[in-house]
Amino acid sequence: MSSSGSVRKLEVVSPVPADIDIANSVEPFHISEIAKDLNLSSNHYDLYGKYKAKVLLSVLDELQGSEDGYYVVVGGITPTPLGEGKSTTTVGLCQALGAFLDKKMGQFLLKVIYFKLTS
Repeated sequence: MSSSGSVRKLEVVSPVPADIDIANSVEPFHISEIAKDLNLSSNHYDLYGKYKAKVLLSVLDELQGSEDGYYVVVGGITPTPLGEGKSTTTVGLCQALGAFLDKKMGQFLLKVIYFKLTS
């Protein structure tokens, strides 16, 4: 199962469960699946268990000459009473830009947030 090809059905639960209960309710993707989706070979990162890795700076050497991307900072957002904040807004922004431009936008960020929630 590829991490980019997996779609999970949204289940609305009331009352909203605690963060730890949400995190324990899903099976995180193995970090090697995410690295594969990002076109990173195994010599570009060091594993720290099944779900974490450190990306090596040698990746920058291989990216030289490739087209630069854009870096969008989402900051200064006042959270709503429902708890939507920078992460939720950033994910929504990535999804909207990706749909509009027909490109993968923020794929790595989405996965980082996913692992932050499930680790």
